[in-house]
Amino acid sequence: MYKYFISDLDGFTKIINIIVFIIFVILSINSNGYHHPDEHFQIIEFAGLKAGWNIEEYLTWEYDYKIRPTLQVYIALLIIKTALFFHVKNPFFIALILRLLTALFSIIAISFFVKSSKHKINKNYYYIFILLSFFLWFLPSINVRFSSETWSGLCLLISTALIQMDKKNKLNYFLIGIFWGLSFEFRFQVALAIVGFLAWLVVINKNKLRDFFYIIAGGLVVVGFCTLLDSLFYGQFVFTPFNYFKTNLIVNPKDLFGTQPWFFYMISILNGPTLIIGASIIISLLITIIFDVKNLILWGIIPFIVIHSIIPHKEVRFLFPLVNFIPIILMNGFQLITEKKINNEYYLSILKSVILAMVIVNFGGLVMMMFKPAGNGSINIIQHINKEYDKNELLNVYVFENNNPFIIGNAKGLKTNFYIPENLQLNYINDVFLQNIGNDKKIVIPKNYYSEREILENNNYKIEKSGIPNWVMKMNILYRIFNDSSVPLLYTDK
Repeated sequence: MYKYFISDLDGFTKIINIIVFIIFVILSINSNGYHHPDEHFQIIEFAGLKAGWNIEEYLTWEYDYKIRPTLQVYIALLIIKTALFFHVKNPFFIALILRLLTALFSIIAISFFVKSSKHKINKNYYYIFILLSFFLWFLPSINVRFSSETWSGLCLLISTALIQMDKKNKLNYFLIGIFWGLSFEFRFQVALAIVGFLAWLVVINKNKLRDFFYIIAGGLVVVGFCTLLDSLFYGQFVFTPFNYFKTNLIVNPKDLFGTQPWFFYMISILNGPTLIIGASIIISLLITIIFDVKNLILWGIIPFIVIHSIIPHKEVRFLFPLVNFIPIILMNGFQLITEKKINNEYYLSILKSVILAMVIVNFGGLVMMMFKPAGNGSINIIQHINKEYDKNELLNVYVFENNNPFIIGNAKGLKTNFYIPENLQLNYINDVFLQNIGNDKKIVIPKNYYSEREILENNNYKIEKSGIPNWVMKMNILYRIFNDSSVPLLYTDK
């Protein structure tokens, strides 16, 4: 496999590889924190149970119901234990290692998929496909996250590359099963896409029955191994996929987290990557459905999106396992439409204008994401406090109880024990405090608390650190990827 995706590199590809490496490292360094609480509290804090800084009472409700698969938890634990062996205790550096590990995995998986797709892309557009696969502005920021969605998607990408290689041997089919199993164990919902790819092998590719024997064998090896890991972690025999689906019938996510209309994902795809890129994705997808219904990627993503659209509770991150298929969908749509309209000068002029606009938008988005902390920048604030202030003294930090970067709300298990320093003393802000603030306080306050900020500034307090840089918040007016009203600000009177 290694030789398959690194062989025959020309000068252009070598330069791209260097740029990819640089961008992914920069992103890994600056993208501290987490985009969604599950990324941290159901992986890192779970690992803390075995690493020694956490206890069962401090874990989220998913631990009580034993529905969290632990393969990724053990990967995190391995990195944490290795770091501790070398006396590395800084949690922010350990988290960076996890992001760098993900970045390396992403580069390998994407490179492999791009190479396996070469026969599907017109040779005149192949370099464009490479650029899209690595530099479509929102992809790198997802591809450095140590999250279940990202790791599941990368394993799915590798399995699809193996299918596209079309090597009719036992090992290839066994590896497809292995990576399907891994993708499933990182995120159970990806089974919907796996069923679609499996159907393609049966209906379109017409694989022999023995091929599926090796695929199933590979998948069962992974599921069996992960069942052992889960049982060790929870201290009793558990089959987490069964627990997960059973629990979702009892503890309905729509009751806990709300519902969205069936077209939520279509609107998200349209608006999320910016309107011009989002519209291009949807148009390319529709063109593929109309003119290339036997397309392998189509058979995987359609059942995934359709079933997720039926499920009442929806989140944009649920689509993240599919994001690395977007470049080939864009290229497929582009190739299909140019084949039919290439001689139309009016069409060509419109197409060139759209491509130019996409390049400009994409460049701005990529630069912005390279320097944006994850989420609303809460962990960025915690990291700054941890770095700048004496660890040998009591660290008094003042926060609002319901807007606290160290603890998210009142739900069980949402305290960032991994990042919280031992010398931290949290103090809650109230009206009495605001009437007599005093000096030498470290106060963390959301950006949209304007009246409270005015009181601080009238008492000679100034912003020492913003969770997200101001220039990124200004660019966000166009890209709208986060709500800047919740960005935390550190006020001091230094």
